[in-house]
Amino acid sequence: MEFLDKKLDYFKIIRPKNLLIAALTQCIIYKYIILQFVPVPSLNVSLFLLLSLDTIIIAAGGYVINDILDFKSDSINKPEKTLIPEKISVREGYLYYILLLFTGLILAFYIAYKINNLPLVLIYPTAALVLYLYSLKFKNTILAGNIIVSIYVAFVTGIVLFFERDSVFSLESSDKKIVLTLFWAYMVFSFILNFIREVIKDIEDLDGDKKSGLATYPIRFGIQSSKKLCITLCLLIIAIIITFMISIPFLHNLRIITYLTLLIAAPLVIVIQILTGTTQKREFSKISTILKWIMVAGLGSIVLISTILQSNE
Repeated sequence: MEFLDKKLDYFKIIRPKNLLIAALTQCIIYKYIILQFVPVPSLNVSLFLLLSLDTIIIAAGGYVINDILDFKSDSINKPEKTLIPEKISVREGYLYYILLLFTGLILAFYIAYKINNLPLVLIYPTAALVLYLYSLKFKNTILAGNIIVSIYVAFVTGIVLFFERDSVFSLESSDKKIVLTLFWAYMVFSFILNFIREVIKDIEDLDGDKKSGLATYPIRFGIQSSKKLCITLCLLIIAIIITFMISIPFLHNLRIITYLTLLIAAPLVIVIQILTGTTQKREFSKISTILKWIMVAGLGSIVLISTILQSNE
């Protein structure tokens, strides 16, 4: 049983729910954008699945090194969830991290070799290095760490576009415009939404971060200023959604407008209402959960939009 518990700890530390969302994101992007609009994708299904697995391994390694370097503040902020060094020693954590890095690098070499573009392998060590530097240094700076993590979340979508750039840019003008609009819209949406979540998590972790000597935005500027920043960004997303629904012709559909209004804009209004009145930690945790579901709803919008566009052809 002790061995089984250990295996479960190694599984928990890589945040399987978050990795599942990342994998789901790429699968939906590939199926409902690439396969729907690109006749001959650069990546076949097998290579895409390997790319998705490699992306997940990069993220898993980032979670492990973050827990290794940040266990002191984690033991204060969320002692019930802290696995290093209580369940997994620092040495074991580093070995696990190295194993993930090595596995991911092998996959990156294989993918780059199969598509005859070996320089692409540099993407993997670059992404891994950025996540390592985030945990080591940038997490302790005002907003820089939040921006880096949010860029990585957008990168989960963007990496698919990067590998498919040749096939996408060879499309006819109308299809290329649809594909690029969907990609960039979701990348911007996921970046801003995750940035809000990162600030919210910093508010939740305020006490432990203070004792650990970190310099997050809530520590430097206070909870009220952090809440105002999050409210402003929520309003920005709502404004972008409204602008898109008005200005982009293929969004002029009652089902799409209803979906975006009820499942994305309305929950953001709820988040704003909670932020306006709350100072309790459990409420910030609720906000973080709502934002995660809004991101999932954003994926659903891609499925809906793609399906409607295909049915109208």
